[in-house]
Amino acid sequence: MSDKTEEKYIEIMQKKSGEERLKIAMELREFSLKMAKQGIKNQSPNISSEDLKARLQERIYGFSFPFKNSNK
Repeated sequence: MSDKTEEKYIEIMQKKSGEERLKIAMELREFSLKMAKQGIKNQSPNISSEDLKARLQERIYGFSFPFKNSNK
């Protein structure tokens, strides 16, 4: 992102309410998670949901731990 573009983005975001900025941040987070999940699925089309969770956690946080079977 160029300096001018970044400055404009900051200017626009500063005019928004805290609630609006939080909503945008949550939407970006959700989009990022969907993109990461899809990337993992593209690499491993038959991955189980538990392995997908573990790989996603590893991609985001740099580590993973085993998930127990749950219906959540």
